[in-house]
Amino acid sequence: MPDSNSQPILSHRPEARGFRVEQLLQEAKLGRLRIPSFQRPLRWRSKNVIDLFDSIRRGFPVGELLLSRAHAKAMPVHFGPVAIDAPEQHAALWVVDGQQRVTAMVAALMREEKTPRRDYWATWYDLENESFEVLTKKDVDPAWIPMNVLSDSVKQLKWIRDWVYAEEREDLVNRALELGKAIREYEIPAYIVEGVEEKALRLIFTRVNTGGIEMRESEIFEALYGQEGDKPIRSAVARLGDLGFGTLDEDLFLRCLRATCNPMLKDHVNLQDELPENAIHRTEAALRRAIQTITTWAGMPIFKLMPYRLPLYALSAFYDQFPGESTKVDRLVAKWIWRGAMSGDHENSSDARVAEIVSRVRSAESAEIAITELINSLGDFSTWQDRPNSPLNKLDQKISLKSAAAKIFILSLVSANPRRMGPETQIELFDTDETNDSDDASNLGEIDDRIYMPVVGNEKLGLDIVIRLRGMNPSRAITSDEYVLSSLFLNQTLVQHASFANIDEFRETRRTLISDYLQNFVADRIGDKTDIRPSINSIATSAVADSRGR
Repeated sequence: MPDSNSQPILSHRPEARGFRVEQLLQEAKLGRLRIPSFQRPLRWRSKNVIDLFDSIRRGFPVGELLLSRAHAKAMPVHFGPVAIDAPEQHAALWVVDGQQRVTAMVAALMREEKTPRRDYWATWYDLENESFEVLTKKDVDPAWIPMNVLSDSVKQLKWIRDWVYAEEREDLVNRALELGKAIREYEIPAYIVEGVEEKALRLIFTRVNTGGIEMRESEIFEALYGQEGDKPIRSAVARLGDLGFGTLDEDLFLRCLRATCNPMLKDHVNLQDELPENAIHRTEAALRRAIQTITTWAGMPIFKLMPYRLPLYALSAFYDQFPGESTKVDRLVAKWIWRGAMSGDHENSSDARVAEIVSRVRSAESAEIAITELINSLGDFSTWQDRPNSPLNKLDQKISLKSAAAKIFILSLVSANPRRMGPETQIELFDTDETNDSDDASNLGEIDDRIYMPVVGNEKLGLDIVIRLRGMNPSRAITSDEYVLSSLFLNQTLVQHASFANIDEFRETRRTLISDYLQNFVADRIGDKTDIRPSINSIATSAVADSRGR
């Protein structure tokens, strides 16, 4: 546990005061309002901005601000679409808590456009219906007033003077004036801390950001451990992109870091004060090895087709513990991945489950012993056809990549190396640069229509799927040479059924073709007892270690 005596303590109590909205806008305009580099990315959307201004109009509380008064160098400052060329300030106000609210106010009220539209801060007020709106259409309702004319009374009066309703709708004019006064004069309470070192400021930031829109764990990590402007996790994730596996999200990387840097980190508020200096490097190196094994030996070419995420967490610790190159070990790792996917055992990726696997890995005498024990813990696979995620079950089911079984089924078809006539034989089933934010890949949803045969009607089953290269249309798929057809699980008989739209005959004929392939595919991936036993050398090494221990 960290020594409580080493934790930062404020030498002065925070100053409590209120800022009217117009005062905050003036501070921003003069370049005195700043956003610290460790602040999280903007998360608010149009609804959040509208709710904020609606609360201000109604006089509702909108929460306190926490500011830090400190020196700031000359630099461009951005609040959404509003850019300010801020000069050096000896007593700038840094926003420790309240970034989303401050940005919303500055971005909506200080923007220069005459007709703000299309972004989250393009806020207008419907004077007729008394509601805040975001302009997304081309034409503006004449009863709408843009929020950016309310930032000062002179600007608002000029807008009203040129308004189409200025003479004929006194009620709307009065409503506009009342709205502007209510917005500008609304006072927001704030605490200001002074003379605080960055370490203490980061700690304050993480503690006050436990409410509202929850921070992602990786954002908290970078707020605590990143240097000024540094995003170590984001940089590591970007570097891993050269593997062609797809974009990993930053929280996934942090979970891998937890597993790699033993003892594992716990909850947000219990992050250790100190981490190994090479924590990011170690995790990146281990995760790179894990991804190479997953793609090369397990045959899972992209992140989005991985049935479960658990192997990434566990293998980060595994390859950190055993970084040496070994074809034998990598093959065993691939079989563990497939067995865990087929059985559904890898669905549980809780911290407790990951910690259990990491503990086994750390205590093993060798990489072979460690991975063999993990394989054996998954039980007997002599009757894999009965396992929950058997791809045979998907032949007569609609395929959705919300399920691990569907991904396994697609991976089996991809493994046949779909071809087309011509030099290009690289499959591109999905874009690999799209970030998958959900832990179970549920955002992939249904399979794209372009990989179904044209023979099928509204009901699309696993039997109807043909993995085609991007740009290869259905007509080319059924007019290709025999070697191309075989890689697509087609033959001349199936082509004839497809040509005449004989759906039942197409499915029954294809069932045999795919079923036979699946039997061999899964058997090869999971291996048998001979495949998964450790080498004699590994057993002997372990025995020697045991005897020395005794």
